[in-house]
Amino acid sequence: MESQTTEALVDEAQALTDEMRSMFKGVAECNTRRREVWAALNKRGISQKRIAATCGVVEHTVYTELRKRREAAE
Repeated sequence: MESQTTEALVDEAQALTDEMRSMFKGVAECNTRRREVWAALNKRGISQKRIAATCGVVEHTVYTELRKRREAAE
């Protein structure tokens, strides 16, 4: 980095920030879709415990995400 010009570093910082924003947007979209899928599974009688075990998260995460989805729908 020492050999890069100040302008090159500023441009890189801006590009990295833009990339991070794009990634955050993608993660938010995945999370919304995951909530929908979890809700569909739960509606079919699949337990939160099974969903959590399958996805490698704790059961409370599933509970919280399903609650957030219900609250957003109200």
